[in-house]
Amino acid sequence: MQITLSPQQERFIREQLAQGTFQSANDVIDRALRLLESQQQDRDAWVEEVQGKVDEAIAELGRGEGIPLETVVDQLQAKIRAARELQE
Repeated sequence: MQITLSPQQERFIREQLAQGTFQSANDVIDRALRLLESQQQDRDAWVEEVQGKVDEAIAELGRGEGIPLETVVDQLQAKIRAARELQE
């Protein structure tokens, strides 16, 4: 595979090499790709977790276990007021 780097990317790689952080441009690219892969895995895990919570909430609503919106708003407003009072 052949890739083309932007001037900014090339500059960044040269800076990393000059700082002695990496031994070669390949090491810089390898590290960047490993970080990207890790970030993607974290995102995928987060999406899966959120989807599970959404599915659970939908099931609860289907069973009539929901909280009226007015109650939720009142609870949030009370928390905000309490947080502001702590800051004062």
